[in-house]
Amino acid sequence: MKKMDALSGLARASLPVAIALAVTQPLSASAQVLEEVLVTAERRVESLQDTPISITALTSDGIEKRGITNAEDMFGSIPGMGGATVPGSRGALGMSIRGVSAGGANNISLDPAVGMYVDGVYVGKMLGTAMDVAQIERIEILRGPQGTLYGRNSTAGALNVISRKPLGEFAADVTVGIGNYRARTLKTNVDFDSIGEIGEGAGRLDAAVSFMFKDRDGLYDNYSGGGDFDSLNRRAWRGALRWHLSDSFVVDYAYDYSKLDENGSLQKVVGFTPLTTQGTNRVDFLRNTVLPAAQGFNLNPVADPRIAARWIPSINETIAAYERAEARGEGRPDGGWADDTPTSENESNGHAITAEWNLGELGLLGDVTFKSITAYRDIETYVFGDIDDIDSSLDANGIGAYNDNLHATLLQYYANSGGASFPGVDVLWDAVDLNGAGHTKQDTLSNYEQVSQELQWLGATQQLDYVLGLYWFGDESKFDRRANFSSPLAGVQAQKYELNTAARAAYTQGTYRFASLSDRLALTVGLRYTEEKKAIDYDFGAVLTPFGLSPAQMANRNNHFYNFSYNATVAYDVTDQLNAFVRYATGYRSGGFNGEVFDNGFEEELMKQLEVGVKSDWFQNRLRVNGSLYAYDYDDMQTSTVSISPGGQATTTIINAGRAERWGGELEVSAAPIENMVVSLGYSYIHGDFEEYPDTCDANTCIEADDLAKRSNSPSNKVNASLDYTFATTSIGAFNLFLDATWQDQWNSIGFVSSVTSDGMGGEEPYQYDLSPMDERLIVNGRLSLRDIPVKQGDLSVSLWVNNITDDDYPTFGINFQSLGLITEQYGPPRTYGLDVRYRF
Repeated sequence: MKKMDALSGLARASLPVAIALAVTQPLSASAQVLEEVLVTAERRVESLQDTPISITALTSDGIEKRGITNAEDMFGSIPGMGGATVPGSRGALGMSIRGVSAGGANNISLDPAVGMYVDGVYVGKMLGTAMDVAQIERIEILRGPQGTLYGRNSTAGALNVISRKPLGEFAADVTVGIGNYRARTLKTNVDFDSIGEIGEGAGRLDAAVSFMFKDRDGLYDNYSGGGDFDSLNRRAWRGALRWHLSDSFVVDYAYDYSKLDENGSLQKVVGFTPLTTQGTNRVDFLRNTVLPAAQGFNLNPVADPRIAARWIPSINETIAAYERAEARGEGRPDGGWADDTPTSENESNGHAITAEWNLGELGLLGDVTFKSITAYRDIETYVFGDIDDIDSSLDANGIGAYNDNLHATLLQYYANSGGASFPGVDVLWDAVDLNGAGHTKQDTLSNYEQVSQELQWLGATQQLDYVLGLYWFGDESKFDRRANFSSPLAGVQAQKYELNTAARAAYTQGTYRFASLSDRLALTVGLRYTEEKKAIDYDFGAVLTPFGLSPAQMANRNNHFYNFSYNATVAYDVTDQLNAFVRYATGYRSGGFNGEVFDNGFEEELMKQLEVGVKSDWFQNRLRVNGSLYAYDYDDMQTSTVSISPGGQATTTIINAGRAERWGGELEVSAAPIENMVVSLGYSYIHGDFEEYPDTCDANTCIEADDLAKRSNSPSNKVNASLDYTFATTSIGAFNLFLDATWQDQWNSIGFVSSVTSDGMGGEEPYQYDLSPMDERLIVNGRLSLRDIPVKQGDLSVSLWVNNITDDDYPTFGINFQSLGLITEQYGPPRTYGLDVRYRF
């Protein structure tokens, strides 16, 4: 019955496409032609309109006008895509496509669901996905499982970032920019004259160097006196060599480097979780229970003097801080507080060698090209500081806004002694002096290295295009965490682990065009076999807390995973300008181990998707309408959640949620109604949450979560519209206006939050916390450019740009810290604006 509902929903969703095709009116005869976009989604260069996959491609011109330098910058422009930089970890980007999300991008033990490729090289972890790339020529976003050509960890889709190759002649491209919040940018690309000649001696060598600098002051004041929140400080450069030994043999080498050293986003406290399953308010508990009890204990003639000197003033400090947070509520602030300013330091290096040898015609094998892609990449990240904005730092007398769990513990201790001092409470106070009384603090160093080798055999005959491939991949992750939550109750544990992956795969895909139908009908079939081994070494140190010593924990675990992924696509050219396709594809995401949770593994996830799509050009290529409808089944779905360990440590954890059935669609329309104008509209819809989700249980009762859990990191509705209009051509240059607007409705950063929690009567029971969905948003960006300014040599342009023109106030991610008490949100940037000057010669 559920499958029938999904298919009927798929049919209903087809109406927008049909209506769009039916009501379209002829355009002006003076309209220009929409440009052809070439992509390499199927490992060969072909027109986007001829590729039977749901795909969006951004060209270099669109990338420039949107100000894109990394994956995060483009979310608003892509139907069906979402994501955000995770709290406290800059450069780590969680991406989703069609409602399929990877989970906590800052957790190095998790694999992505969107396979990201830079010049054909797979980026194995989400840690480096938001790092800037110095020179981007094209970005391709493939929606839906891409398990055959792109392999493991592409259940949601794939993202291809293509850098520009050296030109072979001297040229320079320099962009300098300034903006509010003291923003400063510099982008340069220099190509050098080639050395040698193709086919003579050692052949011809081309070279190019790119550099990018981006710097900006913080967007939010730090009232605690440290550096302001949400600053930018990024560097990226890239060197590229292209060696043409002959017309048929080319080798590309590229080295890229990125560095980030920034203050993180402000994690604003927008509310508090109930203290117990009965809904006990934490502020009321402090004001009406803890404070009167402390004042009563202080009346005891043998009362501990620290009650009056430290505890009662600190209770009042906490009440004031909590009341201030409640009064501020939700909404983008001007600033906030931090015991330790959140900082991120990331460094990424990558080497890639791509050799391509055109072997020419080889009889029945057709025109054959052999390609080898060899790559190495390493990433190091360090994050430190608060992920809340309650200042719990202690003054010279040890007074501060202690976390309420510490107050509750002091209440319990002094209740047992009538307010008198005893060795146990002395240990607790000593721990406060040593570790503080804060709510959250990160202190994590991650190192990641990967190496890969891919061999491709690409062939083309009159009727058949095919590819054969072999792939090897290995990586090593090292993690060292000394986070601290609800200090000093949880203590500080050295959580270390090393995680290794060894994977290999063989794949093939072919497209056959039927000559009997004038090559209008094409059948594509692909198959990929993957096997991999995951191994982890846990090394969790002993934890000294005020309640005693927890012993060290060590373990070695490994697991093997195997998968066959496949796809079949039937595509038909109804006319020369109208193509339709039906595609069935599967995808696979690796199982593995939760490194931050001792001895905890999860299984691989599997996806099966059916998709129907149409690609069309109308009115002499002045109108383009592409649409797709899909439905998928998702088994053993990996879902990210925040969990609190028995000792009080907060971690990001992957669980196998069970099963999901979802459907949706995308519609993309572009038109050139008049000369020098292109307008575009994109719409995406996603329907469905979970059919199966793990229950939360204690010894007696359970919360059945199947109908309660929600899809995360993906709004149900998203609309994008853009206008690209060169409205005047004058003697001083051409004036161009580019506007881009994106609206999306509410979405959840985490789909289900529950735990076994105190019932306030000495027992525990399962409890579901509120999800606190992220608000809907409307973001409008604009750029006014004067291009082709007459200069003696080269090309000069000047652009004024404004992002978030309406100054929309929208959250980008939220965390419910459950028993730790806090609910936090981070917010997108306010209105920013600036001036760019670009000179090319």
